[in-house]
Amino acid sequence: MDQFGTDTLAGIVFVDGWAGRDYDPNIFPTMLKWVPGFQKDRRKWTEDWLHSSYMFNKPRPEECLKQLTEAMLKTPTKAAMAIWLGFVVSDFRPALARIDKPALIIVAAKGPCGDVCEDMHKRIPGSRLEIMDNVGHALFVDDPERFNTLLENFIRGLVH
Repeated sequence: MDQFGTDTLAGIVFVDGWAGRDYDPNIFPTMLKWVPGFQKDRRKWTEDWLHSSYMFNKPRPEECLKQLTEAMLKTPTKAAMAIWLGFVVSDFRPALARIDKPALIIVAAKGPCGDVCEDMHKRIPGSRLEIMDNVGHALFVDDPERFNTLLENFIRGLVH
């Protein structure tokens, strides 16, 4: 939004992520512990992460997890690491107040993004915050019906 503005957008949807956060000694050191395993054996790290309760609240079929692993591994490790570290250390919160389009924020109730999504909601004028229960980070996979309904209703509101 800082780079291109919002003129070509009808609305904005944020899904279980953040635009920045203050240093949290309970989150950042844990996230940084992932780095060596990610760089040493990306496939094992990816498979372990996808099998963790962080990603999915409901068990996924093995074939689905294999497909996700292969899709994730298409991004070269150095590029994935740069993207991830850039995301972790960047703070785009000042730009949130300049959002002048409808915004929907969807977050997993028990994930690590809840507090920062609530903060984003407060910073984005007129935004709507939806908190989903019983889902992991891939909330659109754990409860696709609810996620799709939230998204469809948001989009319908944009075109009327």
